[in-house]
Amino acid sequence: MLGSPVSLPHRHRAGAARGVALAALAGGLALAGWGSVRLWHDRAQREQIAALDAGHDVRLDDTAPPAMLVARARFLISHGNIDAARAIADRIGGTAPAARASLFYALGNAHLRHALDIFKEVPFRVVSPIIVMAKSEYRQALQLDPDNWDARYNYSLAAALVRDTAPSQPTAGDQMSHERAAWPDISGAPNGLP
Repeated sequence: MLGSPVSLPHRHRAGAARGVALAALAGGLALAGWGSVRLWHDRAQREQIAALDAGHDVRLDDTAPPAMLVARARFLISHGNIDAARAIADRIGGTAPAARASLFYALGNAHLRHALDIFKEVPFRVVSPIIVMAKSEYRQALQLDPDNWDARYNYSLAAALVRDTAPSQPTAGDQMSHERAAWPDISGAPNGLP
């Protein structure tokens, strides 16, 4: 009787099936509970983001998801607190490049908008560094998200206002004195005449 199957009594099979069914039910309830908690949590996040977008301040802790931190930064930008918004960009770090790109784009827009608002009221030398800052933020956004055409377009607008120039290197002629004592070493007539 080596090859004959072993049969369990009917009540052992029913008990095993009942145990499997209860385990499946408990697993399903746990999964449903986790899903409902997750939905509630996502809904709460969406409500907080909507409140920030509507202009209501919502305090966030360091564990807030990047989307909420970006919404908080946009709120701060809209209320003129650009330095605090920049600090949020540093807090997000490299964990969410799309969120950081969005935030740098918003910072660039805030600086460019500010520069254009004050353009007629102050000298260009005051406006120029603000535009340079906007260009820097658009560059950071494009490094994180090269396909962001809005950032690319706004960068080109800012670049048209203030061109990048390489600092010129002094040459030997720039440092030469134009006093008479320098002229005896030069062949020809004094003062550069032939």
